Amino acid sequence: MSRSLSYSFLKIKIIPPKNFTTFFLHYYWIWFTLASIIFISCSATERYTTKEETIKTASEEKKISTHRETSRLAAEIRVMLGEVKQDQLLSVETSVYLSDSLSQLTLIEAGSKVFCSEIDGNLDLTVNGENFIGQKYYFSSANGNEEIININGKRYRGQIQISVFNNSIDLINIVRLEDYVKGVMAKEMPLGKNNENFEALKALSVCIRTYAIKKMMGNKIYFDLYDDTRDQVYGGVDAESQLSNKATDETKNLILKYAAQPALLYYHSTCGGYTESVENVFTQEPIPYLISIQDGNEPYCIISPRFRWEEIYDHEELIYRLKKYSLLDDTDYFLEDIFIKNRFESGRVAELEVVVLDDNDDEKVIVLKGNEIRNILRTANNKNILWSTMFDISVDKNYVRITGRGFGHGVGLCQWGAIALSRMGWDFREIIQHYYPGIDLGNYND
Repeated sequence: MSRSLSYSFLKIKIIPPKNFTTFFLHYYWIWFTLASIIFISCSATERYTTKEETIKTASEEKKISTHRETSRLAAEIRVMLGEVKQDQLLSVETSVYLSDSLSQLTLIEAGSKVFCSEIDGNLDLTVNGENFIGQKYYFSSANGNEEIININGKRYRGQIQISVFNNSIDLINIVRLEDYVKGVMAKEMPLGKNNENFEALKALSVCIRTYAIKKMMGNKIYFDLYDDTRDQVYGGVDAESQLSNKATDETKNLILKYAAQPALLYYHSTCGGYTESVENVFTQEPIPYLISIQDGNEPYCIISPRFRWEEIYDHEELIYRLKKYSLLDDTDYFLEDIFIKNRFESGRVAELEVVVLDDNDDEKVIVLKGNEIRNILRTANNKNILWSTMFDISVDKNYVRITGRGFGHGVGLCQWGAIALSRMGWDFREIIQHYYPGIDLGNYND
């Protein structure tokens, strides 16, 4: 009796013989064809994923993308060093290569001068009689493994970019993140004697690195940070020390995180006994780890040279400063009174009320709030903004006297407090948790 064996489009009639071996050898090509069709059909079959699997895959891809972006960001940072004046000569004290975005252009020997000018939105460089015109050029070390570049007597690691933007010629240091941190450390905190400040330096290195990473994630097109107090004071190689470099190396890649993201971070010199909640200075909304804390029963930062201070002004000088900020017109005014209207829980001044009289004895009231008080009043010699808003004030016939505590805005880590804690034997992790309660410490590329 014959049987039909069918698969897909095949319909083959097989009559099995009595001898099985003869049957297999005679029809082996049929088994081979069938097996091939089944294999090819199975391998081409679409694998359908569930919605949950799709979401998971997309989430994982996003994490990988974020990780790569953070790693890219952390590779190098762009630091604005300042503007080059029109027709200025740059002194190149180390041998460097001059390159554009595509190729190496020429070798500039140590001791050479580079003439810089801006012409019709382009950068015009003249080096040893050669002329280069474009938008952007780079100086990189020509001294083998020595990556240090000396421009105008200042030494930097990495590359120096010279470029034109909005008719301004700018120098930008493109440097590895860890080298950037090393160039900031000693500019932002005293090194102390031997290892007494070492744990404070380690805590600060984490803060500096976190601040930089957060800035790098801002997607700025031209540069990431300034080299001054608008961001963090950066001095390149000349600001490095063996101790601060060691502190940086021992915290390599560590940053502060909140909700698995690089944390928004602030730090300051001297809190005066209490740090400040961030919403009273910088942001509209509270941030859980940037809250006001008491910095010791006896303030840890009492060792700071700016823990206590005093400023004395004559009446006319304060009137002038109010006019400078367009809070008063050019009419003649006389100071009638100045007093603290209310304070934050930390003791810092929340509102300062100034009462003045004009020539007709008409009264005008001006209210200064929060951190703007520092910018408007400034120090008596007018060289700096007011040291802090943690102060008392008194007025007599001729003078206004402000006696205060602390230096800086008061938010986050108190540098002199951290130094005291380091000298008391605290670990850098403990110092960080003290000033940023509940924050996480982790690797930037985790």
